[in-house]
Amino acid sequence: MSNRIKDETVQTPLCGKCRSPLIFQKLVTSIALTDLTFDNFVRKANKPVLVDFWANWCAPCRMVSPILESFAKSQHSIVVAKVDTDHNPLTTSKFQVFSIPTMILFVDGQEVKRLVGALPLHEIENQLNPWISVN
Repeated sequence: MSNRIKDETVQTPLCGKCRSPLIFQKLVTSIALTDLTFDNFVRKANKPVLVDFWANWCAPCRMVSPILESFAKSQHSIVVAKVDTDHNPLTTSKFQVFSIPTMILFVDGQEVKRLVGALPLHEIENQLNPWISVN
């Protein structure tokens, strides 16, 4: 079975069979995750997943957002996802996110790196360099 995704697709396309979020970064540079979709997506991802914990009212989060969009567009070895901390308190609490923006890198469903604060692109790339492969 193949999935057909229209250009005007919703923010997170889902598999037609199992309803899991699809990793399809050509249409979407970052994927919105919720308390309901987080565990399944991070565990089943075939690539490392960088999750940005953010809130709309947070000025540093709004500064980091275009930086992460640029990061997602510049490489394809790490999937970028976002969790709105205001609307997803269970996931935020589970990973003890006390300060935002917080970016957590998951590999095979496990946390391997945590970045806190509004970091410039070159610092994010430096910190995540071991997981970035040459495309």
